[in-house]
Amino acid sequence: MKDTPKRSNEPVVWLLFGAGTTVSAMFYPVLVLVFGFLLPFGLIDPKNTIELVAFLHTGLGKLLLLVLLIFPMWGAMHRIHHGMHDFKIHIPASGVIFYGLSTLYTVLVCFAVFSL
Repeated sequence: MKDTPKRSNEPVVWLLFGAGTTVSAMFYPVLVLVFGFLLPFGLIDPKNTIELVAFLHTGLGKLLLLVLLIFPMWGAMHRIHHGMHDFKIHIPASGVIFYGLSTLYTVLVCFAVFSL
């Protein structure tokens, strides 16, 4: 038996996966309700959307936008990676590909949000 166990990136990936699925489950139904039904049918005053855009330009708004955009992508990519494994579709270096795409997406979203 080895004295030093092999280090793994799974705890970090599972943390991001858990955060992504939690954010998706808690906030996306509300966002779909507000932006998919209430605003288009005129049940919310459009003046409130101007205030929402103003809020998204603050530091807390940018942080909220980052959380709503980044974590669900990590959750989705983790599900895709393991789903392909479950269907016996093995791509060489699939972890590097999927988690690399998530990392690239994270960097691009950070640049986009902080340039607001």
